[in-house]
Amino acid sequence: MAKFELTKSIEARKLNKRTMNALGPERYPIPFGAILDDVKEVRGLYQFSYLNEPYEVPEPEVGSALKPVK
Repeated sequence: MAKFELTKSIEARKLNKRTMNALGPERYPIPFGAILDDVKEVRGLYQFSYLNEPYEVPEPEVGSALKPVK
């Protein structure tokens, strides 16, 4: 299970827990310093869990904002 900390705030789309499809075009803020669980790259998007809710964000928007948690 990969865990990462955000080094800047991002906006991500919330996903359906069962189908992992986006729930809509709305983007939700994920704050600086948040711990992201289960981070994985899928077709140019990063999918992760934050507060037990699945989200996704395009790779260029978050690639430099991830710092591994030890």
